[in-house]
Order: sequence, then C-alpha cells, then structure tokens
Amino acid sequence: MKSRLLEKRNVTPQQAIKLLEKNGIKVDEQQAKVILDFLYILAKSTLKRYFEEK
Repeated sequence: MKSRLLEKRNVTPQQAIKLLEKNGIKVDEQQAKVILDFLYILAKSTLKRYFEEK
C-alpha cells in the first residue's frame, strides 16, 4: 500500500501547511503528509464506491 501512496499528487505538504495556517491550524511537514495521505485515501475510496454503484 505504501507504494500506492507515492503516486503523483497535486497538493504538496507545503501547500497544505499554508492552507491550514490560513484557517488557524498549525502543523509541521510530517503532519501535513499524514493529513494528505488520509485525504487521498478517502478521496480514492469515495470515487471507487461512487463508480461501482453505477
């Protein structure tokens, strides 16, 4: 599964940090990576489920 997490992504940890800081949330780079991993997994799961229903 780890190799699947290394796919090309559009949002970098630095971009996530800036976005979260704008909303009053302070995270470091490692935390941003974990958050992005979770969001990508959630998005993939949601899309997979959506397209399987059709």
